[in-house]
Amino acid sequence: MAVLAAAAVLAFVTGLAELVVNIRTVEDAITCPQVPAQSFMCKAAPAGRNIGEDMFYGWKISLLSMSGNFMLQGSVLYCMNAFMEPLCTAYGWTRAEINISMAAASLVGQLAMPVAASLSSRYSLRKLMAAGALVGGLATILQGMTGNIMLFTLLLTIAWSATQICGGVVGNALVSNWFHYFRGRAFGMVNAGTSLSGVVLPLVTMVLINHFGVGTAYLVIGLLTCALAPMAWMLVRDTPQTMHLHPDGRKHDPIMGHKRPAPDTSLKGLLHSPRAYCMGMAFGLALMVSSSVMSQMKPRFVDLGIAPYPAMLLACSAALCAALGKYAWGWACDRFTPLAAAHGIMLACALSLCLGFLPANLWSMTVFSLSFGLCVGGLWTVLPAVVSYYYGSGNFLPSYKFVSIFIVLRCVGYPIMGYSYELTGGYGAADAGFVVLLLLSLGLSMYLREGDAVEAAARRGHSRKR
Repeated sequence: MAVLAAAAVLAFVTGLAELVVNIRTVEDAITCPQVPAQSFMCKAAPAGRNIGEDMFYGWKISLLSMSGNFMLQGSVLYCMNAFMEPLCTAYGWTRAEINISMAAASLVGQLAMPVAASLSSRYSLRKLMAAGALVGGLATILQGMTGNIMLFTLLLTIAWSATQICGGVVGNALVSNWFHYFRGRAFGMVNAGTSLSGVVLPLVTMVLINHFGVGTAYLVIGLLTCALAPMAWMLVRDTPQTMHLHPDGRKHDPIMGHKRPAPDTSLKGLLHSPRAYCMGMAFGLALMVSSSVMSQMKPRFVDLGIAPYPAMLLACSAALCAALGKYAWGWACDRFTPLAAAHGIMLACALSLCLGFLPANLWSMTVFSLSFGLCVGGLWTVLPAVVSYYYGSGNFLPSYKFVSIFIVLRCVGYPIMGYSYELTGGYGAADAGFVVLLLLSLGLSMYLREGDAVEAAARRGHSRKR
């Protein structure tokens, strides 16, 4: 019964995402006359057929990648809102111990990003995604079968590493291959899966824990994750050319015009590039703040006197806003430039986190959770868009591999949150430090200039044509 309920929820969310894609298809058919008629964007559906049947195949791959992020990225991050207190009660663990466990798993998981980028350049993306779903699902199931904190940490580490293969880096690589002019929105869709899971999975997990126990909750999530493996094997294709298609569903590959020569994206070249360090540090610090705060929204609100279910609803609402923010910031990347979107999102994140210092009540915390979620949600969308824009889509994997090394900073935020609670009884001290780090991220992102971006000239030319 629990499995059926969770499966129904996942089917609903997937169907809703597909509906959004179909609506996007209709909008683009109206507003994008420059796209050739036989591409999915502007092709009229034959009589008696649904427009979704003529959807560009790249959107279907994006939807599957979104599902991978939904099940794995969300389960290791957002589901801790539901698991934190029951795990402490069941096994006598402390919040600091669980946060250290998350920090260790996050560290290895983020170190897996450059490894996943290397694997993506050497092996089939289809095989990698199927393997990631299977390994991550099994690790999730086993987490519910142990009361040993060390073994739990090991299994959480394996699941966190698998997030880079099922979705994660592999999903972003697929988007970079399948899209050009709609790349920002495609990145937004793929990475929205992480935030959408924060809307659904914590509530489903909380219900499963209350009625069936911690072990059953992990079992349901793990089985649903394993189910993505055969889907990935059947549906994923590495590039549009393998299906005799072109990026964005057009008749030909994008016309790039005059492009700035790509910088040296070898490891040696990037190691000597100050701007590569600035890009990595800016997003590493920002993602550290966003992941740490979003992973413990519900315990934060409970500590402030809000009842458990309203607190969980607030946390899920923040995740829903984060999902909307991913697509909104992806649109900003396409409408303006990814670098402009990066500057805007860093400032917006810092300002929204300051709302957490408002007097604690239901209304002020609602404003804080919704605004913070809307702002931080776009970070995972803007990051790959900036890398692809700045270094060129042809250099996406080597440059993304280098920049992803700095995402290991993300793991530092969890012990900061844990010890802030242990030492002060709240998260205020951590929040103050996080605001400073977000402002530092803004300063680092300002060092990246539009004139140095490989695709800047092509983007300006496309804007003039529009």
